[in-house]
Amino acid sequence: MVVTKLYLIGNMTVPSNYLALIVAFILAYSVIRLKLGKVPASLFSDSVFYMLIIWKLSVILTDFSTVIRAPISIIYFNGGFTGFSLGLLFVAGRIWFDWNRRKVDTKSLLALFIGAVTVQALFQVMMVLLNKGSLIAGIGTIVIFIALTIFVWRTELAEEHIALVSVLFMATHIFVAAIQPKGLLNPPLFITLMIGMFFILIFKFTKVHSGRGSEIE
Repeated sequence: MVVTKLYLIGNMTVPSNYLALIVAFILAYSVIRLKLGKVPASLFSDSVFYMLIIWKLSVILTDFSTVIRAPISIIYFNGGFTGFSLGLLFVAGRIWFDWNRRKVDTKSLLALFIGAVTVQALFQVMMVLLNKGSLIAGIGTIVIFIALTIFVWRTELAEEHIALVSVLFMATHIFVAAIQPKGLLNPPLFITLMIGMFFILIFKFTKVHSGRGSEIE
């Protein structure tokens, strides 16, 4: 959805997409902690923390000249979509490494996938609620992403399901993006495609950690 509103929080003016993302992260973490436990929630929160830190500091790479002229700009700016993608790639690499070193168990990895789907769904719903736009696109976005979230949370997921559900996740977002104002050329869709491909690759082309909690009910 397109950002059409800014919100005043204290002395700060916050774009609706930032607000939607913050709410999505907080709600997703809360649900994971309540439903799946402390360890999966800790992996999720750590991943979000590293991603946001890299996104914030990546402005040094994406707008180096501005940072050199005014170092304090690091506080106010970020690396945009490029920086967010770098943060996501860093987290994906870290998880892949820890997974192959058996520092991350299957249950936590499955919870991370569920968390990623939940964040994207909540973000999309919040963007509809916080911005002005087409009624049809808004209703379609909310209904489809809520349905996807309910399906993911109510399905007993195991390793063999993740590749198929990842394809469903990507296909769902492609369909929703097609009815949204920006169409298929929008950053959230690219993020979904990156996340979906990561989980397909990690479950299809790396060894499975059998006997370490392979299913989430």
